[in-house]
Amino acid sequence: MADWLDIAPLGVGATYSSALEPLIERHPELFDLLEIEPQTGWIKTADPRHPFKQDDALLDHINALPGRKIIHSVGRPVGGTVAPDPAELDLLSHAIDRLRAPWASDHLSFNQTSEFATGFFLPPRQTHSGIESAARAIRRLKSALTVPIAVETGVSYLRPRQDELPDGEFVARVVETADCGVLLDLHNVYCNSVNGRQPLDEFLNQLPLERVWEVHVAGGFDMEGFYLDAHSGAIPPPLHSIIEEVVPRLPNLKAIVFEIFPSFIPVVGLDVVREQLEWLRAVWKRCANNEQVRPRPMAISADVETSDRIAPEIWERALGRLVVGKAADDISPQLALELSEEPGVRIVERLIHEFRGSMIVRVLPLTSRFIMLALGTEAFRTILADYWSKVTPQMYASVEAESFAEYMNGLKLKVPHLAKVLEFERATALTNTDGVARVVQFDFEPMPLLRAIAEGRLPEEPPRQGDFEVELTASEG
Repeated sequence: MADWLDIAPLGVGATYSSALEPLIERHPELFDLLEIEPQTGWIKTADPRHPFKQDDALLDHINALPGRKIIHSVGRPVGGTVAPDPAELDLLSHAIDRLRAPWASDHLSFNQTSEFATGFFLPPRQTHSGIESAARAIRRLKSALTVPIAVETGVSYLRPRQDELPDGEFVARVVETADCGVLLDLHNVYCNSVNGRQPLDEFLNQLPLERVWEVHVAGGFDMEGFYLDAHSGAIPPPLHSIIEEVVPRLPNLKAIVFEIFPSFIPVVGLDVVREQLEWLRAVWKRCANNEQVRPRPMAISADVETSDRIAPEIWERALGRLVVGKAADDISPQLALELSEEPGVRIVERLIHEFRGSMIVRVLPLTSRFIMLALGTEAFRTILADYWSKVTPQMYASVEAESFAEYMNGLKLKVPHLAKVLEFERATALTNTDGVARVVQFDFEPMPLLRAIAEGRLPEEPPRQGDFEVELTASEG
């Protein structure tokens, strides 16, 4: 594996999404790099041994865009005790090789328990056993890949606990134990500080800054008394001065990445993204000649008393259950009681529900809109709430939408033609992912109904009866 110190600094860029491509085309000079989340291009298969495959055409398309490419995994973070599927690590390695990425990163969080996926990055158990668990996961990832690994500093909406290490010291001890790099997500650390976990200065003073080779920045917003890491737009003004103060302290910095979720790009506009990148490039330019420093052995502060009475796996199972609305008393009554009193658990549960709903609406827009037009918005929310209570979160949008489609078929709602609209959208989603042409049969003329739903209305007349079919191809889907 290459020494990360030998990798030349790349500069400034953004997390890739197709919504950014008009800006990339107009201003390629703004993008020294693009950070790729490879799992967003994975295609579900019918083979349980290899449940996903990589969309190589998408990788080739991204490779042809300006700038170097780096990898940011969003599927199997390294803060948990559940080992990743080797087939998923193979796909991750494949993306690294195909994009010639100089390094890869993942989250110091967990999103999978021994029972189910949580659909959200959650904070690990910050104790000595938690350090060892995370270090094992990082070593496993390092052994599976051929490039250096950095781990991202996470966000947590929970209050700090007396029986855990402070955030900064936990991260420091993990990366020292695992001998890896740090992806310093300044927006995450800013969120934690605003929400009362650990002052930002204190966090940074505990961190081995010479191990930081990548920085993330983003925007967020307030909800129910919390400031959220929402990746929703411009960098907040208070974070500007923090970025300007921190970046010069990072001697081995190689990249600054601006993050924004694709769904927010049409809302805030590409001009806002351009302005963020221009400002970050000015910050980068002022620090371009930082002298490299080799990592030094960490100066461990006075030992902090932690408790291992709650093992990392117990922590994951209890917290994972509670944030998806399930009881955890049978796992650990005391921990379940403590966490149930956490306001952060409720906000995470709401965020998980909203995220799952957005995935369903994105993959099945006609079905979702048809239900709202025929039954009302509140009825659709009731259906979603019932679905959430019966089905745990799925890892990826395509899988979540397919799971919801199976649930919908079981409901047998008395909405004429709804089942056919759902069948059409499921076929469309499959064709768009696997490229296989499909034909959907209808016993009514479908296009007037589909066109009306797409325009946000119900047709004025019932669809004409008869035998019709629609052929779907990837280019048309």
